[in-house]
Amino acid sequence: MTSTANIRKLANQLNQKEFSCEQLITERLAIAKQSSGVFVSIDEQGALASARAIDQQRDLGSLPPLAGVPITLKDLYDVQGQQTLAASKVLVDKAPRANEDAEVVAHLRQAGMLFIGRTNMSEFAFSGMGLNPHYPALYSVWDPANKRLPGGSSSGSAVSVAMGMVPGTLGSDTTGSCRIPAAFNGIVGMKPSRGKLPLKGVYPLSHSCDAPGPLAVDVDSCFLLYQLMQGKQYGQLPELSSAKPEKLRLLIPEGIVMQDLDPEVEKAFNQAVEQLEGAGITVLRQPTDAIEKSIDMFFNRNTVIYEAWQLHKELMVSHGNEYDPYVYQRVLSGKEVTKADQEARYTEKAAIIEEFNQAIKSLGVDALIYPTVACIPPKVSETSDPDNIGNVNLRCLRNTSSVNYVDGCAISLPCHQTNAAPVGLMISSVNGDDERLLEIAACIETILT
Repeated sequence: MTSTANIRKLANQLNQKEFSCEQLITERLAIAKQSSGVFVSIDEQGALASARAIDQQRDLGSLPPLAGVPITLKDLYDVQGQQTLAASKVLVDKAPRANEDAEVVAHLRQAGMLFIGRTNMSEFAFSGMGLNPHYPALYSVWDPANKRLPGGSSSGSAVSVAMGMVPGTLGSDTTGSCRIPAAFNGIVGMKPSRGKLPLKGVYPLSHSCDAPGPLAVDVDSCFLLYQLMQGKQYGQLPELSSAKPEKLRLLIPEGIVMQDLDPEVEKAFNQAVEQLEGAGITVLRQPTDAIEKSIDMFFNRNTVIYEAWQLHKELMVSHGNEYDPYVYQRVLSGKEVTKADQEARYTEKAAIIEEFNQAIKSLGVDALIYPTVACIPPKVSETSDPDNIGNVNLRCLRNTSSVNYVDGCAISLPCHQTNAAPVGLMISSVNGDDERLLEIAACIETILT
């Protein structure tokens, strides 16, 4: 393999001509074509043509520093000339070819990054498990013999990184859809603050919770993608500052997010916390009411289902039989929510956001830490019972949902031992604190590795 480096190192290797862009893309496409269930479509001809053009331009010395670095895109991002299906079948003969790139995709293209394919996902991004009956089965890269869930909804995106096809990818996070598959595949996944990144050209699920986000092999690669997604362009790559451990105060919110954990999750998380404290980080432990309220709201007064129903009701009436049956039922549940109910939920959510922000300020902590997901990747067989699939999905989503319902930012880092079951440690903070979050994540990543 040409390199299993992160985005920064891979870019340096290309710029120093350790290998050609065509060689790199040919190799990564070969891995992609051998995979099953990872992609909705692979743009082999387009990627190779772009790679050859970049090699020619590099000889002239006039390229941005990330030119030629390959990434993948979740199948809800518009790419000029391509259909955006959101991994559905119902849109195959209905979705037009995009006239332009999604705004965040256009920024990456301007930076010279190459898109090798559109990745599989939970249909319409409406599941934390990563199942999709319309495409070949997709599993977590860990324990393939037992066929475990890849995590959703950005399932193919995470697996494309974990399998070594690309050092980074774009996913999206409405209730955990970047962080869950990151945790289940041993990579890094970030949910930016709501409203921080443009949603133009991104197939919607929930206007109140949707957030485009990066997944990658490490925090630095997420940092670079996040900078580009904001529209920042560089002649020289920016450096990510790392927070000083002795100056950090982190809070573990005792309560529901620390309950009903798989033994592997509890052990890995506790060992990680010991490492952080040993490195000089102050770790507090106490209940946080806003987190309890946000998860209760997700379970019992969900804002997403109403918004999803409003988006899909006409299509479901005419083509409901073409939906993933589980996604169909989830969207249909929003039919029972009235407009008055939804307005009350928005009001409740706003109060929880304010309470969360005040709690972080009054406690004087830099961020919260807790397990990204309560469980290791469940076996797909656990979802075969229609009476149990909902429980599996909610368990996957429980901890991550807390951040979406406070409009915050969060990032999941692997914290398990080599060859052990994958476990994510989630760092979360208030809306707008994304840059500081990445600095904290860089510090914690260094300690854990």
